[in-house]
Parts: sequence; structure tokens; C-alpha cells
Amino acid sequence: MHRKISLIGASIDACAGTVGSADTPDTIKNTTVRNLDLSFKEIFYYKSTRHDIPKLQEYFTQIADFTKLTLQQLELPIVIGGDHSCAIGTWSGAADYLRLKSESLGIIWFDAHMDSHTPQSSLSGNIHGMPIATLLGYGYNELINILNNNPKIKPEHIILIGIRSFEEAEKNLLDQLGVKIYYNYDVNKYGIDHVFKEAFNTLDQLVDNIGLSIDLDGFDPKDAPGVGTKEADGIDFNDFLVSLNDIDTQKVIVVEITEGNAHFDPSGKTMRCITDIINKIKLLECNLDAF
Repeated sequence: MHRKISLIGASIDACAGTVGSADTPDTIKNTTVRNLDLSFKEIFYYKSTRHDIPKLQEYFTQIADFTKLTLQQLELPIVIGGDHSCAIGTWSGAADYLRLKSESLGIIWFDAHMDSHTPQSSLSGNIHGMPIATLLGYGYNELINILNNNPKIKPEHIILIGIRSFEEAEKNLLDQLGVKIYYNYDVNKYGIDHVFKEAFNTLDQLVDNIGLSIDLDGFDPKDAPGVGTKEADGIDFNDFLVSLNDIDTQKVIVVEITEGNAHFDPSGKTMRCITDIINKIKLLECNLDAF
């Protein structure tokens, strides 16, 4: 039987280099979600600065607690950001839920960037460039230790897809830890369907549950122009959408979509990408009733 989908909004852009992504949950709520017969269970609004670590800890803990609660209610959370720093909350909540069940978490992370800086290596100080490192246990202690004092993900349980912009410090950390990375030249060579399926099958052999963290700048700017940090030659969005048909959604525990910014996209294409992903997940879930 399919799960009820619950949308959770993470309205934050303080941790990014540009403003505007914080408006995305409300934009989706007010324009398109009604057509999908879905609603937001809650939207969390961040009101301070990127330097206010205690407030960020409080905010990410709210998202973590609510994600965990939604999972305890046997629903499928789809978290809509905001900048990608919200992943610290999303996956801390999912990891703690699974820890109490003695089950394991894997994450497939679609992104143009590695998001693996630490406070020491980051030139900008933007925490949306740090969530993977934080979840692996490197960064601000206040953010590493949300809900529990353990790293939220093991290096062998996270796979990055679509990477094409990064700094050496990030690459060095992930290489030292043995994190699997599919760069965008791998996607161009083999196709997103092959790469996604291979990544999913790899984690399927290692973990009990798989999460999808989707940064919209992982897609080509022709498909998703409304992002704060555009990078050319990204994943074709329509090909990605088709590739979702080949994964076992019963294994997917949480979906997260981040970094959309309608202020940079008057055409509305980027917001439609978010809606299309939500609708695809909904259809795949509903199709479970046919079996």
C-alpha cells in the first residue's frame, strides 16, 4: 500500500550566497501543490543569519524532529528547501529515526557541487556548501550532533551524482573517506538512467533505506535556470524524471528538493521541475496499489 506524502517546507536562504530560495516552499504551496491534491504539513521559517550557529542548530533540529515524526507516522516526507543547508536537518531526522529501529540509511545526492566544505576550508563561510561534511561528522559540533552525537551517514553510504564544480579541499575530504562520486562527465558518458540505477543498486546492497537529496543546480540551466549557483552542462531534467521509473520507491525513505529560486526564473520552469518531481513520486507511490 502506498504511503501518504507529507510536504515539509524549509524556508531558509541565509546559508547560501544569494537570497530568494527561502520563498520556494510558499511559492510551491500557493501556486502548484493544490493541483496535486497535496498540502504542506508544516513550513519552518529561519529568521537569523548564517553566523548564528545556535539559531541554526535550533532550526535544523526543528526540521529533524518533524522529519522523524513524519516517518514515525509511516508517511513519506518530501522536504522542499530553501538552500541545501536544510539537509542537515532532514537527514539528521531520518538517520535518528532509523537508528532507533536499528536500520541503516543511504543517500543519493544530486548536485553540481560537493557540498563538503568544513568551516576551516570554506572561503565563503556559506553553510549550504557544508551539509555533506556535516552529516559525515566534520564541521560545527552543534550541527553534527543534532538529535544524537553520531555521524548521520557513513562515507560508503552516500553517493554523489552530477558533480562539476568543487574545490580541492572538498574533493580531498571525500576521496580520503572513499565517498563514491559520479561526475557529470560520467553522466554524459553513460546516461543518467544508467548512473542512477547503478548508484541505487549499489546502496540497495548495503543499506535498508535510501534517501534522495536533489539540488536543482544539478540539472542543466536550460531546464532549471532558477538557482543561485548555476553550472553549465548539467543533468537533463526530463531524462532524470524518466529514470525515477526504474527505482524501487518502497526503498525510498525521504525525498528532498533544494535551491530553487523563482526570483531568477520568471518563466517558472524551475518551480515546475519541483512540481514534476513531487508528482512523479506521488504517481510511483500510488502505483504500488496496483500490485
